[in-house]
Amino acid sequence: MYIPRLRIALLFYRYHCFVPTLLWLPGIWVYSLDGLLLPLLLMKAAVNGLLWYLISTTRHDRFYYYYNLHVSRPVLFLTWFFTDLLLFGISLWATALMW
Repeated sequence: MYIPRLRIALLFYRYHCFVPTLLWLPGIWVYSLDGLLLPLLLMKAAVNGLLWYLISTTRHDRFYYYYNLHVSRPVLFLTWFFTDLLLFGISLWATALMW
């Protein structure tokens, strides 16, 4: 029961991942220069919160697709948030290995 909902939530992430992915590049660059992890994660959380606000206010009519598939907005947001942080963390880890 949880796997189809997870797939739907990841579909939501794939649809809205362009801006957060663009923000990875400056974050990885700053991490490679200074090694500051906590400010980067806080910046990433703040940007994700702002993007979620913009998505839910400007595209509120597109949530009916996910509502009809029985996936709530909090599940979409939490999956989107943790997937983005996980991929950002993996990219920071790979950057640390390369430097």
